[in-house]
Amino acid sequence: MKAVKALVGGGVYLSPLGLDDVERVMVFMNDEDVRVLARSRRDALNEATTKDMIERIQKQDEGFMICRNDDDRKIGYALIMDQDRYNREASIALVIGERDQRGKGFGGEALRLLLKHGFVNLNLESMYLGVYEYNTAAIGLYEKTGFKPVGRRRNAKIFGNRKYDEVIMDMISDEYFARYGNAEMDAYGI
Repeated sequence: MKAVKALVGGGVYLSPLGLDDVERVMVFMNDEDVRVLARSRRDALNEATTKDMIERIQKQDEGFMICRNDDDRKIGYALIMDQDRYNREASIALVIGERDQRGKGFGGEALRLLLKHGFVNLNLESMYLGVYEYNTAAIGLYEKTGFKPVGRRRNAKIFGNRKYDEVIMDMISDEYFARYGNAEMDAYGI
């Protein structure tokens, strides 16, 4: 099935996550780099657990496949989760699962599309994420995009006898609009 271009950028677009993405997401989630770097499940996912995860996301959260504009290749996924409609906040996650697509700017563009969707379309006040302290590339991307560190969860990731903190980062709507503007409203002269 051809991907729906829900949120479109210059190099990538976000397409709603569907059950036809089970195999692709399963490959990403079982990639050793993803399992070490991302704040995702530590156990390897099989087809049944991946399908269950996607069905839960479809019911409770918002999930997207990150696709390249030039060839529609699905290179990762992005999630908006744990939405609190009263306080207008949500957590986010983003993974570029294709190793050869990392470091090319696709993650940053997908992140900006996800932020735009959250702050403009969903009217969120705050979007936050967690990243392990050793994932310096991701921390750099998040800071470059406008996220600020707001706290730490100590010893949140354990490998053997090594323990690592999780850095909690967020962005609020005033920071988003000051940095990126509101082109949707500006286009209508509002």
